[in-house]
Amino acid sequence: MAFSRSTLLAASSLAALLLGAPASMAQDAAAVVQAAGKTDDTAFCGDKEMVLGIHDGFGVNGWSKASMAAVRSEAAKCANVKQLVRIGQMDLQKSIADVNGMVSEGIDALVIIPDWGKAQLPSLQGATDAGVKVVPWAADPGGENGKDYVEYLDWDEHAAGVSWANWVIEATGGEGNVVFLGGPAGNPVSGNALKGIEDTFKNHPKMTLLTGYADWPVTNWDAAQVQQAMSAMLAKYPKIDAVINDSDGFATLGVIRAYQAANKPLVPVTSLEANALSCEYEKLKGDNPNFQIGTISGRNWIGRVAARKAIAAFQGIENKEPLRFDLGIFESSLPGGKAPACDPNEAPDTFASSGFKPGELAEFGKTE
Repeated sequence: MAFSRSTLLAASSLAALLLGAPASMAQDAAAVVQAAGKTDDTAFCGDKEMVLGIHDGFGVNGWSKASMAAVRSEAAKCANVKQLVRIGQMDLQKSIADVNGMVSEGIDALVIIPDWGKAQLPSLQGATDAGVKVVPWAADPGGENGKDYVEYLDWDEHAAGVSWANWVIEATGGEGNVVFLGGPAGNPVSGNALKGIEDTFKNHPKMTLLTGYADWPVTNWDAAQVQQAMSAMLAKYPKIDAVINDSDGFATLGVIRAYQAANKPLVPVTSLEANALSCEYEKLKGDNPNFQIGTISGRNWIGRVAARKAIAAFQGIENKEPLRFDLGIFESSLPGGKAPACDPNEAPDTFASSGFKPGELAEFGKTE
């Protein structure tokens, strides 16, 4: 694989972060984003034998597979680190029991996506009280860094909402009716993104969010449920000019299927990325002149940073990598954007921004 000069510089900066770079460099989140969280450095591994617990509250879709692969492939660099994996299977009580069980089994550190937010905080606090170095990522559990867990890291969800909103404003010419489809009811990821949309649209009075700012049509980030929710929106509202869906691009195919089932022309759609969405755009754009897509990085690669932070914390090694990443729009079919790229050799639910080497996704995306 060929790397651009900017990518190599970003990777060099990231390696420097792990080796104790100055604070100014430690704040260079843009370099980490550019390198997809990758580094060849293994200083974070230390030399103490340890067990790393890895937990995903869902574990049922391509996004979860890629996120799992990012964490596990990074931890696999450390010969002294044994991995213990559990999957919540979209069940809050199982996820809580999983964490408690892993603590009982003797994990030293835990990397976890707490999909139910604050409802999972007590179990994370319990693990921390038991001496486990806990690093939550990708869903905010509430609590405080350094007290309830080591550090929480993620994309900037509010900034994602702002990016999606601004893209929709551009795609519609600043005037239109928009619907927002979110994940599980009350989850912090969708809630923070929705606030970013609200803060952006309030300065554009001709933009109307039909679904409102209090909640959203629940999709559980599942393609079938996305289609069901979008079908309901199409039946309810006679004029929808754009759709924001905070699922990955594979689940966003549900939006397209709903439009096709309703026999309506496609409109601008923005979401997270996925190869399937890019390929669908290539196939359908000719017959749908108003169809545009704009995506944000699937951000699965943040799991690499989370793994390094958890392992380093147990090893007593300082990690200065950033905690928040403003990802912006990754690809856009609008003029001036990075054109969506369909790779027919990749699976539909793969993410171009993840930066996996050949075979890594298949090997480390396993949940057992």
